[in-house]
Amino acid sequence: GCPFTERAYYPPAAGAAGAGAGSVPFPAFQFRDRHEGPDWRRLSAVDVCRVSREGNVAALQEHLEHVTFCSAEQERCPHCQGPADPLLLKLLRLAQLCTEYLLHSQEYLSAQLGSLEEALRASLAERDQLSKEMTQRSQEIKALKEECRRRKKMISTQQMMLEARATSVRCHYDKADLEKPFAFFNLISYKRKAKTDKLQDEIDKLKEQLQLTKSQLEAEQQANMVRFSKVTYVKQFKEERLRKNKAV
Repeated sequence: GCPFTERAYYPPAAGAAGAGAGSVPFPAFQFRDRHEGPDWRRLSAVDVCRVSREGNVAALQEHLEHVTFCSAEQERCPHCQGPADPLLLKLLRLAQLCTEYLLHSQEYLSAQLGSLEEALRASLAERDQLSKEMTQRSQEIKALKEECRRRKKMISTQQMMLEARATSVRCHYDKADLEKPFAFFNLISYKRKAKTDKLQDEIDKLKEQLQLTKSQLEAEQQANMVRFSKVTYVKQFKEERLRKNKAV
């Protein structure tokens, strides 16, 4: 069974939740009571020297819960029935408490690593979505620019035709009447330019947002590397402690 089922956890303080995006608050910790005596028959079957020599972590995991949460306080010498050496009992007790706390820290770091990996996946998905939107907006702007060039060319051609016609027939129209077609075409051109400028602004904003997401992603990746190093250090420290405890 899980060695943490009887441990007490308390909700973090209100300020701890805002410590950082994707972080898992370190839970309150309380040591378990120990009532079950050691299983000497089971322990006598373990070749500690061989486990240490071969680095058999699976064997340590098999006996980890029992060794960490058993109580040797009431054990007596099978020969003289005398109590165990108090210093040895204190050493065993301290080793058990250290191991229990390291297990608790490992559980916390594993949960934090999972949370950061999930945040990283979400940031990557958001970056991809922003990249797609930026590509789409760029294509729209390109199409609008092409349309604007086509419209300008058409307007220029119509202006030349109107000027040629006016010259050939030598008609004296009112100046306001002549300016009406040009005003209409200028209005169309103005609206097209306004739409193009608006799309360009949206592209610029998407670029800024993409750059911000990229910076956050790089920061989160760096934090992940640091936390992963901590997890590795904790595991190595725990294994080294277990080896020293077994040697004792």
